[in-house]
Amino acid sequence: MNIGEVVKIIQKEYPSITISRIRFLEKEGLIKISRTKGGTRKFSNKNIEDIKKILELQEKQFYSLKAIKNNPDLLNKNKVSKTVNIKNYSLHSMLKVAGISHEQFSLLVEYEFEYEQDKYTTNDIDRMKSWAYFFNLGLEPKNFSIVKSLAERTSDFLELINSVNNISDNNDSAKHFTNLIRSYSLNI
Repeated sequence: MNIGEVVKIIQKEYPSITISRIRFLEKEGLIKISRTKGGTRKFSNKNIEDIKKILELQEKQFYSLKAIKNNPDLLNKNKVSKTVNIKNYSLHSMLKVAGISHEQFSLLVEYEFEYEQDKYTTNDIDRMKSWAYFFNLGLEPKNFSIVKSLAERTSDFLELINSVNNISDNNDSAKHFTNLIRSYSLNI
């Protein structure tokens, strides 16, 4: 497998991965990639798993690259025992974990899909990862005006349902409505 194919595979789980980041990990000695006679990198499944472990340690366990490099046992463990659970993220941290650039986030703000906050949560990160997926496909916020319209109409619809049925918690209605939309979307 070549480096471009590897990036596409890993981006599904870690949108922040890039070709230059893989080259940097190799240069730092964190991954060892074999090469063809012509010098092209030839990735194995083990290389992909090693890269994912490094990304897991960096983005979900919040280890620095230096800590990972100085503690090779971290890469050999199946699961890191010490988990750091962060509830609030800065804008920079949230964008880094989600794989979104500041320019892309600015576009999302400009099209009013997002807004700047003092703190971000894991829900924000999950949403940003979805945006990263579409950015990687070459789509931009301007391509998603229908989503905004659907969200506004859905909100009004759910408020109507809840008010007619005297439901104070919107979560159940939203969850079931989302399941319906998802099932119809998958059948298209």
